[in-house]
Amino acid sequence: MAIEIAAQQFNSTSTLLLHVSDSNSSNQLRSTSDAKNLIDWGAEVIVSTVPWPEADTVAVLGGQAKIPVLSLAANPPLALAPRPFLVRVSYPDSGQVQCLADLVKSYNWRRVIALYEDDAYGSIYATIALLSNYLRDVGSDIAYGAAFPPMGSLPDPKAAVRRELERVRRQLPKVYIIVRASSLLTVHLFQEAKRLGMTAKGHVWITNDDITTLFDSALPPSFLSSYMQGVVGIKIYFNETTDSYRDFHTKFRQGYESSYGKEGEKYVDPGVLALRAYDALRVIARAASETAKQRKTLFEGILSCQFTGLSGPISFRKDGSLAEGKGSPAFRVVNVVGKSYKELGFWLKGSGFVNEVGDMGLGRPAVDVLGPVYWPGGPWRVPGGWGRQRIGVPARTAFDQFVKVEYDETGKVRAVTGFCIAVFKETLKRLKYDLEYEFIPLDGTYDELISLVTLKVLDAVVGDVTILAKRSANVTFTQPFLGSGLSMLVRVKPDHETLMLTKPFSKAVWALIFATLIYTGIIIWYLEHEKNPEFHGPWWTQLGATLWLIFCSIFHAHGTVYSCYAKTVVIPWLFVVMILASSYTNTLSSIMTNQKLEPVVDHRKVGCDGDSFVVKYLQDVLGYKEQMIEKLRAVENYSKAFESGNITAAYLETPYLPVFLSRHDGYAVYGETHWLGGFGFVFQKGSPVAADISGAILELNEDGTLKQLEKKWFSFSLSNCPSPDYNDGKTDSLSLDHVWVLFLFTGGISTTVFLLFIARLIQRNLTSHQQADAPPGERFRRLLRSLMSKSKKLWRSMMFWEKNEAQLSSVPITPSQGENGIAMGFGTTNNVEIEYHDDDLTAAGPPPHHG
Repeated sequence: MAIEIAAQQFNSTSTLLLHVSDSNSSNQLRSTSDAKNLIDWGAEVIVSTVPWPEADTVAVLGGQAKIPVLSLAANPPLALAPRPFLVRVSYPDSGQVQCLADLVKSYNWRRVIALYEDDAYGSIYATIALLSNYLRDVGSDIAYGAAFPPMGSLPDPKAAVRRELERVRRQLPKVYIIVRASSLLTVHLFQEAKRLGMTAKGHVWITNDDITTLFDSALPPSFLSSYMQGVVGIKIYFNETTDSYRDFHTKFRQGYESSYGKEGEKYVDPGVLALRAYDALRVIARAASETAKQRKTLFEGILSCQFTGLSGPISFRKDGSLAEGKGSPAFRVVNVVGKSYKELGFWLKGSGFVNEVGDMGLGRPAVDVLGPVYWPGGPWRVPGGWGRQRIGVPARTAFDQFVKVEYDETGKVRAVTGFCIAVFKETLKRLKYDLEYEFIPLDGTYDELISLVTLKVLDAVVGDVTILAKRSANVTFTQPFLGSGLSMLVRVKPDHETLMLTKPFSKAVWALIFATLIYTGIIIWYLEHEKNPEFHGPWWTQLGATLWLIFCSIFHAHGTVYSCYAKTVVIPWLFVVMILASSYTNTLSSIMTNQKLEPVVDHRKVGCDGDSFVVKYLQDVLGYKEQMIEKLRAVENYSKAFESGNITAAYLETPYLPVFLSRHDGYAVYGETHWLGGFGFVFQKGSPVAADISGAILELNEDGTLKQLEKKWFSFSLSNCPSPDYNDGKTDSLSLDHVWVLFLFTGGISTTVFLLFIARLIQRNLTSHQQADAPPGERFRRLLRSLMSKSKKLWRSMMFWEKNEAQLSSVPITPSQGENGIAMGFGTTNNVEIEYHDDDLTAAGPPPHHG
């Protein structure tokens, strides 16, 4: 139709005699036969409308006959063998393939499935290889390629399409790109896809220009609304606002209706192939005109043509390929909505996506995402391209705060809740796309659930699943959203210690206190015994007075001290006593307030939740024998097992411990924590969804959302393992490291004062003996006898004080004897010497001389 319109229009400037051969077949022999017939007829130029590689066969024949061949078919992306008389009025497929890859990139789809119709020559594989390279450059790849045989060669095309779609449906990605398809394959493909549920919510369909062009011709509106809702397609851009296009559009529609009538529910609009055919005739007409004027060959005249046609800029390189001008190639991006489609934007090679046609080629920044898009199933939110995910959840867990499945009266699942479910739903809000899913509660161990993911029965498992190296070999775990480990749970009893009052100080400190007490008492007695009347009497009286003075100082209620030396000793001692008393009171108060619980540790029988990994860990790592392990499933079974004596300890994962301890009293965590990989979500091996979920989990952790979820579901933090509630008792007591300076202070002062007192006494005695006329040796011997005599008198005065008093009272004393005794300082009564001093340092000396 387009060629006839062009011939009628351009016959005014040049004579074009058309000979049309209806070669709509992809049979290469048929194309070869038609081309030979045209050459035999005397054709000077051939316009080929057949697809590649049939067009290449026609070009070979044209080259042999030295007749130009204008091909309207899109070229394969690989380098072509030289065809000297071939002129290509279309751009290579590389631009269309690059546009498809950029579309995938803009919505962050990691994996896609390519669908294409093969031919007898395998020409499509070069295009698939190029698409794979472009997708790899944008961070995606082709997970599966669905090749359909040529529809015309199949006895039952619908059945063949259905079989291949069954295989496609089992693949994880749900982003389908149709790279090449005939109109027959397009109809069967979307009809069977809808029947199999592959056009539902969560799926993505992207079509190339071959199919998108059919929206205006072969595919009626009822088909679009019934089978292709939400499909996104690209079609080659051409300017529909020029006068030349409007004129051609009117003639095309009138001519089509007069020849074929109205095509069902809508008018048929010309596609890009019709525009290329029109431009090809225009090229021939201009070349014929130039040839007549400048004596060029027709082929040279064709290559020299340069104008803006209906399909875009027209100019050719020397090899006959269409030169890429400004704004070429360009594509429209459309979206099927209702019985028609709407325009989303435009793509220009080298520039990317733009929203308005006027923005193309102006250097304005490209947009990342076109929109809004009506996707299959109706949502405007971008699908994840993974379809409806089948997510398994444990139907029964030991602690339902993590995962809880609620059922209605009929046994159907009413709701799936819990902390793990809340975390998963929160991560979905952080994704850039919409992930459709359904929860499937399943009984069994966690390893059994994970095996269903490995077998691709499930797409994922969400719950309190522990990350283990063995499990990671067959599946992909997300970033852990909660740390975990194994800890021992034991019963506890109050620590009623008999000597609780001695706990503030260690044994060494107590020993040093009593030693310092005795030492200080001796020093004070020695310094006070002569002047203090409380220190007179027998030894037991003096000892009692000394101890009473020292002990009373502890309670700040001591007696009178007469000697200045003794006062110097007592003051530091009182300071040390004050500090020790205050420390004792504070430490004892802390011990009594935080009374410790004593763990009851017994490894004879331990319980666990029955998960195969916990049992294996207890056996292989911790060395428990099988008969020592009791498997428990429900949380209430733990306390019953403890009370009945079936278990003496239990191993729980750290996130469960705060939950258990919040419900039950009399239990504590004992021993070290054996750390594991944490809780994570399970996905199929290599699933890009796991990486996206991991990134969302990191965001939740960084912005504090995970902490908020913990507070919502629990009244405590799950992030930290409870610390053991027991103590060995050593850290509560004050040791020598804390108080040794105090004892050094008081002991040092006491010793220093005592030495000063002795030194002063020796000095006075030396001064007294130096007055006598005696050699130095004799004076030293007298001093030594004086000190020994003083010590003996001190001892005797303690032992025989009462007896001396009785004897003294019965002996008469004359005035002269009293004066002499007092003057000399010594008296003898029954061989007992008594000395009287006016002060502490009075020494025996010669009697005074009376005149």
